[in-house]
Amino acid sequence: MRFFPTLPHFPAVRSAVRTTPLLITSLLLLASAAPALAQAPLAAADEAVLADRRLAAGYLRTGNGDLAALALERLQKALPAPHAMRAKTAVEAIDAGDLAAATTATEALAVDLAEARRAAGVRVLADCVREFSTVYATLDTHRTRAPDLADAALRSAIAAAARASDAAVARCDGEAPAAVKADAGFRRLVDGSRGSLGRIPEAVAAGDAELLHRFLIELRAYEQLLRFRYG
Repeated sequence: MRFFPTLPHFPAVRSAVRTTPLLITSLLLLASAAPALAQAPLAAADEAVLADRRLAAGYLRTGNGDLAALALERLQKALPAPHAMRAKTAVEAIDAGDLAAATTATEALAVDLAEARRAAGVRVLADCVREFSTVYATLDTHRTRAPDLADAALRSAIAAAARASDAAVARCDGEAPAAVKADAGFRRLVDGSRGSLGRIPEAVAAGDAELLHRFLIELRAYEQLLRFRYG
C-alpha cells in the first residue's frame, strides 16, 4: 500500500499554508497604498495645493477660520491620506474654535509636504523661500534685541549673516519660474530684500544702530511677505 504524506508530516509546509492568507492580505494592503504613496510627491509639488495651503495659513493669521476651512477642505480632497490627515486636523481645530491649533497643523502640513518633495528629489520655489526664512532668522535676532555695535566680533557676525541672507534670497530669485521672476510683486520683495541686505554692512561699519534697525524692520516685512506669498 502506498503512503501519501499529509501536511502534518511537513511542518514547514503546514506553517506556510497557515501564513499564506496573512501574506496575501499584507501584499494587498501594500498594493492599495502604493497609489497614494506614489501620488504624495506629485501632490506636494502641485502649485494649486501649495496655494491653498498658503491661503489657509493667511486666513488663519487674520482670524478668518471659515475661509481657512474651505481651503483646508480642498486640501483634504487633493492630498493623499498621510497629508490629508493634517488638513483634517486643522479643520477640526477650526470647528472647535482653536485657531492656534489649526495654525500649527497648517504649518506642520507645509513641513510634511516639503519633506515629501525632498525625499522624492523634487524642488519648488516654496522650498527655497522657506530656506531663506531659516537663514534670515539669525540676522533677525538683532531686530528684537539691539546689538552692541562697539563689539567688533558682533559687527562681523551681523555682516556675515546679512551676506548669507542675501545669498539665500538670490538663490530663490534664480530658482523662480520665469513668470514669477518677472512678476512685479515678486521683484519688489526680492529686490527690496537685497537692497536692504546690501546696506547692512555699511550701517554696521558706521556703528549706526538706528539705521541698522530700520533695515532689519524692512527685511522682516519682506521676508514675511515672501513666505506668505511663495513659501
